[in-house]
Amino acid sequence: MIRNNINGDFSIIKNISELKPGAFININWNKNNLMLPYSQRKDYISFTDRKWDWRYQLNKDGFPNMNNPSLNELLPSGEIKKHYCQAEDLNSSL
Repeated sequence: MIRNNINGDFSIIKNISELKPGAFININWNKNNLMLPYSQRKDYISFTDRKWDWRYQLNKDGFPNMNNPSLNELLPSGEIKKHYCQAEDLNSSL
């Protein structure tokens, strides 16, 4: 679930075009409960806390590929462990 944080109003985002600085995503994965803040990037949409990095790659048309997110785990050694994911709701506009 992605939410915007506008003055403490944690509104759920219904369309990715509504994403604003201060937004965050909640992920429950493999016994981990993650709350990752939005981090603006040029070539992808990222939510990261510098240990975990959830990404949506941008397609050639500039829109995010919401059906194939990836989760990267940044290990203390500096190595990046990739976890490939599939969206739960493929009909979502997020």
